[in-house]
Amino acid sequence: MRQTPTLLFFCTLFFLIILLPVARGQAHQFSWPVDGGLLGAGALTYGLSIPLQKKMPGMSLEDIELLDPLKINGLDRIATLQTSEKARLASDVTLRMALLLPLGLLAESNSRDNYGVVSLMWLETLLINNGITRLVKIGARRSRPYAYNPMTGEELKIDPEARLSFFSGHASNAAAMSFFTAQTLIQNRPDMKNKGVVWASAVSLPALTALLRVKAGKHFPSDVLIGYGIGALIGVVVPNLHR
Repeated sequence: MRQTPTLLFFCTLFFLIILLPVARGQAHQFSWPVDGGLLGAGALTYGLSIPLQKKMPGMSLEDIELLDPLKINGLDRIATLQTSEKARLASDVTLRMALLLPLGLLAESNSRDNYGVVSLMWLETLLINNGITRLVKIGARRSRPYAYNPMTGEELKIDPEARLSFFSGHASNAAAMSFFTAQTLIQNRPDMKNKGVVWASAVSLPALTALLRVKAGKHFPSDVLIGYGIGALIGVVVPNLHR
C-alpha cells in the first residue's frame, strides 16, 4: 500500500470527523487535551515513519550469508522453515476482517448516537498503533524468518521489506481493532450479558492472524506476541482515556 494516499485518507477523515456532532451523556466524550494529544502523537509517529522507511536499505548479499538460524532462540527458530502462501493470504483476510470490526459498532445504539467520538477514537487507535509499529520496525531492522530460509529467492531477501520483522503489524493492527471494538461496545453496554463472548471473539481473531503470519514465514513467534500485546493495549487504552 502506498503511504502517501494512506496518510491523506487519515487526514481527510480527521477533518470530516471534527465536523461530526458529539453526543452528551455518553460513555465516551471528546476532550481537547486527550484527543489533541492522541491525534498529535499518532500523526507525528506515523508521518515520521514514512520517510524513514523509504530511506531504509535492504540487506546485502554479505548480510544474507551471515544469517544463521542457529543463533536464533529455540522458540523463534521454528519460523525460519515456515513458508506458506496460503497462510499469508489468509492472514491478509483476517486482518481486513479485524479492520472492519469497528463498523459493527453502528449496530449498537449508544455507539451509533455517539458516532463522532467513536470514529475519532478509531482514528486515534489506528494512527498510534501504526505509527509505533512502523517506527519500531524501522529501528529494529530484524530480518524476517524467510530471509533465513534457503528456499526463499534472493530478490525477496535483499528487499528492504525483509528487514521489517519486529514486531508484526498484522498482529498489532488486528489486536488493536478487535480490542478497541470490544472495549467500546462493553463500555457502551455495561449491562451486557454476553461479555465473555465479545472478549473471546476479540482475543481469537488477532490470535489467528498471528498464527498465520508465523506459518507464512513472515514473522517469528516473538514478533507476533509483542505485536499482539501492544495492539491490544492501545485498543483498550484509547477508549478508556475517553471515559
